[in-house]
Amino acid sequence: MFCRKINSFKMAISIPKILHQVNKMPKSKKKITSFSANVLFSNEELLSEILLRVPVKSLVRCKCVSRKWLSLICSPQFTRLRIPRPRPASGIFLYHCSFLTNPFHKFVSFSLENPIPVPLQKFPFLRHDDSHRIFISQSCNGLLLCRTFHNPFMFNESYYIINPTTQQFTTLPKPSSGDVVGMSLAFDPLKSPYYKVICLQISELEPANYQIEIYSSELKKWRVSGPPFPRDYDISFNYGLVYWNGAIYISCNQCFNVEQEKFEKVPILEVQEDHRIVYFGESYGHLHLIQVNRHNLAMYNIYEMNHDGTGWFLKYEVNVEDVVLAFPRMIRRYLETTDFHYYAMNVLNVVRGEREEDTFLILHIPEKALLRYNLVDKSFYKLCDFDNGIHAEESDDEQLAVCLDFGRSSTYQYIESTYCW
Repeated sequence: MFCRKINSFKMAISIPKILHQVNKMPKSKKKITSFSANVLFSNEELLSEILLRVPVKSLVRCKCVSRKWLSLICSPQFTRLRIPRPRPASGIFLYHCSFLTNPFHKFVSFSLENPIPVPLQKFPFLRHDDSHRIFISQSCNGLLLCRTFHNPFMFNESYYIINPTTQQFTTLPKPSSGDVVGMSLAFDPLKSPYYKVICLQISELEPANYQIEIYSSELKKWRVSGPPFPRDYDISFNYGLVYWNGAIYISCNQCFNVEQEKFEKVPILEVQEDHRIVYFGESYGHLHLIQVNRHNLAMYNIYEMNHDGTGWFLKYEVNVEDVVLAFPRMIRRYLETTDFHYYAMNVLNVVRGEREEDTFLILHIPEKALLRYNLVDKSFYKLCDFDNGIHAEESDDEQLAVCLDFGRSSTYQYIESTYCW
């Protein structure tokens, strides 16, 4: 009944605005309104229904109203109601670093008609010290795992979890022992309102081996997982990590099962000698892999993993020859036509939407543009034009557009999230 009443009023105004209007009323009316507000907000069920309809940034401010509001907004039950399922990605963070420019992050919205504002202008935990560089390591269902380098020759990075939508962040405590090799984030709001961070480190007791430690946001502490194991240099927790279906995929061949806390082999997609894997990633609950054939480099075979993780199937077969015709300068004519680098074009992301027709590729043509290519109707358009100096604000270097080159491991999807702690 409460829900019907609230829906009938179509509440489009935030709680802070309501309180502001109350303060502007005459004293006689203010007393009556304050009494009504006290009765209204003392009912936790009704208050919860109202707060569920408040915009994300206003909701964060509402946490400061009282301890009761803070407890309600941060409760697992409220989080589950607020986020019934993760939303599709609406933008992408690009990271670039080269000897010609200073490192920077650039945000690009996936929509030109209704572009979303830049969610993260700067990292709130970054000090004004040139010796601290910030890197996004992973994007996972609305949260970002970030790290800063204090000294590139020592294992002394600092790690952070941040929600770019709400600007909230947590500084992760140092693991109990051992030098950190890398970390990975595991977060699925459909399963739990809490996240975990998996740390790969050098075993303090057995330096020739690795050790896994796991941090829980629920318990707010680290614990050792399993015994030390021999170092495998194919295992890296720094770049290209993908979280999907309860496991962290280190590559398309191996993953770490977060629930069972063990490494597992991934069903292998047979790669013929004249084929190459050019993309591996997750989007909106789907795991994708793209293969190209050296004899037809414009043909992308996009595979998807079965929901139970037992094998791959061909989801899309896309010919992007029309993109090549539109940007002939991407052709490296000094190479053989069968060379995998013949086209200067990278697949940055496969982005799934709520509907099949909303699925698209993000393609990057170095020095030129960022494209959105629809996988259903085969249309495409520019999201970002580097030739027009769009990145002039990041650097005064005139050679910036020439050196821009992003790979999949330096791009991170942005997913709007109301998750807060």
